[in-house]
Amino acid sequence: MITLNSSPIHAVSWKLADDRSVRIDIKRDDLLHPVISGNKWRKLKHLISDAQQKGCLELISMGGNWSNHLHALAYAGFSMGLKTRALVRAHPDQALTPTLLDCKKWGMVLEFTDRKTYAELRQKISWDSFDSEYPGSYWFSEGGFSSLAIQGVEDMKAEVDCKYDYIFAGCGSGATVCGLARAFPESYVVGVAAFSGADYLKETLSQHLKQAGRKAENWAIDTKHHCGGFAKSSEELETLIEELELFNSFKLDPIYNGKTFLALNSWLCSATIPSGSRVLVIHTGGLQGARKT
Repeated sequence: MITLNSSPIHAVSWKLADDRSVRIDIKRDDLLHPVISGNKWRKLKHLISDAQQKGCLELISMGGNWSNHLHALAYAGFSMGLKTRALVRAHPDQALTPTLLDCKKWGMVLEFTDRKTYAELRQKISWDSFDSEYPGSYWFSEGGFSSLAIQGVEDMKAEVDCKYDYIFAGCGSGATVCGLARAFPESYVVGVAAFSGADYLKETLSQHLKQAGRKAENWAIDTKHHCGGFAKSSEELETLIEELELFNSFKLDPIYNGKTFLALNSWLCSATIPSGSRVLVIHTGGLQGARKT
């Protein structure tokens, strides 16, 4: 059984925002659970429920060496008595990262794939994609992207009372951005891509939002602050993370949440966000990218 904590909204102490008379708040989804934090649980909850209703015996997904998604899925399966399996983009002879060691500890079966095979896995969308290889299995696409995952993020609407002009969140699969755009149609939702070459997300998410009857004008994907690619960093990013952590109680990883603030930093410096605006940053949890051990 998984017990969740509350996800409070705190004011962010940031001189840059104060100087520009912009109010920045952060929704602390990283506090939802010590392991399955942030958007990871929001995206998984309805999918796992669907798997249980279908009587599936094993949860299968894909991810990399430091995958927050696999880490959360492994723990969820362990806690709920469900088998888990991961198709990992890595060489079988390389040492396991702390993230994958946790997954293995929680009973997740790890299978390693090359880049070509991994890329082909992205085409598998249906929950029963692996039923022939693994009877009774339930497939979670990369990052958990699906209509049920989007619905899980959309549930956040009931937890936010104030109206925000802008909402910023890290973006990988795009499920979080879709859910936020659907939940908060009066806000401008900015998904900050954590990797290079993310322009394709704009068309993918546009199709999902059109199907949901949402206008396309209330969201955008920022593709300029990935620092060279997924898991890449920069001196500017590291300095900003240090500054924000010094004056606030939250921790930021350099993969998603740090880059979200890096993009927001640029939007503030360029005055793209007008004075007097209210901005909500979604701390999406998942700090695997910041782990040393």
